[in-house]
Amino acid sequence: MESAEDKIWRMIFYKRWKENTNLNRGESPMEQEKMRAAVCEDVLEEAQWLSDMIYKWYADKGIEGEVSIFEDAARFLFAREDYSFDVLFLDIRMPGENGVSLAKHLRRLGDDMPIIFVTGEREYILEGYEVEALHYLIKPVQEKKIFECLERVYRNAAQQEAYVILTGDMGVVKVLQKDIYYIEVFGHDMKYVTRQGEFFKTGSLKEALSEFSKQDFVSCYRGIAINLRYIWRIEKDKLYMAEECRSFEKTVPVSRRMYKQVNQKFIDYNRKQED
Repeated sequence: MESAEDKIWRMIFYKRWKENTNLNRGESPMEQEKMRAAVCEDVLEEAQWLSDMIYKWYADKGIEGEVSIFEDAARFLFAREDYSFDVLFLDIRMPGENGVSLAKHLRRLGDDMPIIFVTGEREYILEGYEVEALHYLIKPVQEKKIFECLERVYRNAAQQEAYVILTGDMGVVKVLQKDIYYIEVFGHDMKYVTRQGEFFKTGSLKEALSEFSKQDFVSCYRGIAINLRYIWRIEKDKLYMAEECRSFEKTVPVSRRMYKQVNQKFIDYNRKQED
């Protein structure tokens, strides 16, 4: 039975989908709510099993959805020119371009769709973090794990809409939570270092984090909070930023007092990617 919390999230998801769909096209509400998943897997039996699991989850959630299967990266990229997908289940070892290479290519194109690696190889886990993979599932995959992945995609769809209005060289702009690398406070002024550049706002760090999902940020130094998705590696006195952030900063300081908390949150966050 669907819980009250799940019903709320389904309503949020549907509202978001509806707001981002052109209602003048004459499409029915169910068509507007349709979710599209892609499976890129060269072993047909495994691809079909994944597809069946996704359709089962659609049915359980009462969501109308589609699943498209692609045997290799080239076929997926060709289809992507005409269709958008809400999530990609991606094998790593495939003919031609492998899954990690495809994921990096998508990120270079600015495509931030959730990517879930489904593979028998553990050696690529760190590279999965580099492309911000939502999950890294090791075969044979349990049905429960597939459902958990889809739940995260489902809920993150609403969370990713969280935003803040900031001022910078480009004027006043809307910046999404997922695009914020870290926040630094100087007195009563806050600097937001983001994918789009640096922006400023008056207030406290506590006020800033209250606008977002606290589980995605961690305070690492006095007056600094970093988005966990952009941490690459942690040392005793500093952390290294993911490659895409390094045009701003390569490292951010970590205080001795906060090191243990930062390290644990980093481990917990990335452990979820392996489940």
